Amino acid sequence: MNNGHRHDAIVVGAGHNGLTAAAYLARAGWRVRVMERRPVIGGCAVTEALWPGFRVSRASYVAGLLRPVVIRELQLGDHGLELLPRDPASFTPEPDGPGLLLGPDRAANCAEIRRYSRRDAQRYPEYERLLERIAVTLDPWLDAPPPRSLAHALPLLAAGARRLGRELPRAWRLLRGAAGPILEAWFESEPLRVTLATDAIIGAWAGPSSPGSGYVLLHHVMGETGGQRGVWAYARGGMGAISAALASAARAAGATIRCEAPVARIRTRHGRVVGVTLVNGEEIDAPVVVANADPRRTLLDLVGASALPRSLRE
Repeated sequence: MNNGHRHDAIVVGAGHNGLTAAAYLARAGWRVRVMERRPVIGGCAVTEALWPGFRVSRASYVAGLLRPVVIRELQLGDHGLELLPRDPASFTPEPDGPGLLLGPDRAANCAEIRRYSRRDAQRYPEYERLLERIAVTLDPWLDAPPPRSLAHALPLLAAGARRLGRELPRAWRLLRGAAGPILEAWFESEPLRVTLATDAIIGAWAGPSSPGSGYVLLHHVMGETGGQRGVWAYARGGMGAISAALASAARAAGATIRCEAPVARIRTRHGRVVGVTLVNGEEIDAPVVVANADPRRTLLDLVGASALPRSLRE
């Protein structure tokens, strides 16, 4: 069965990334439809009542990497989003001590760290300044289109290198290396190392000695709330409030969202996308399909291995 109604784009999955894409495409004048397999939107950014009377953030639990430009351009505050800065940011308990409490106040953090090491308390502001300097250098790239070629990327890289100056070698080690050895070189107290290393491994299938964990550590510092870098936040109403605001912005721009509509296949013809087929057999046409699913599921399961080049399949 074909419904005969054509869209400019179909978004598979109403997770926060899919909803963001839908909102921007609809704002650009595209006719957009979002297909979500579950009865609720949000994907991993969802608030659900898992027990009677208790609503919780079921997967994602804290916000910080939602880009300020997205909040501003989609006017998410007008659609009900309220972010509450996380203060304190972390607490590391100890069996025989008060534990280490860190938050957005640098002076208070240094006072906490001083109980373990005066040297670490003196070095901590320098460590934070280095991370902030790297983050400020990289931050504009996150909102810019990827360079079309190495030739286009070189001026950006050169500008970043000039901005970092003598800090470039330390920045390079952090971006490419493991967080553990870097933190051990900076600090001597184990509670502080452990606390900071948490940001290098949380949400990643890696340990602090894994190459690449240094970038994960830096990426957490790149988060911000209300213009404060490194400050993460809770969404009032749980993480589902972020998805609800994104969905509201998408609908206000003209997008439609359909729940309990699982996509079985992304249809192609002569090497081009032509639409999707739902599990119930319904076909919906569109020349563009945006998949909020992971790459493996999108390409191998929804598009199908037979439609892909061998190198991509492998």
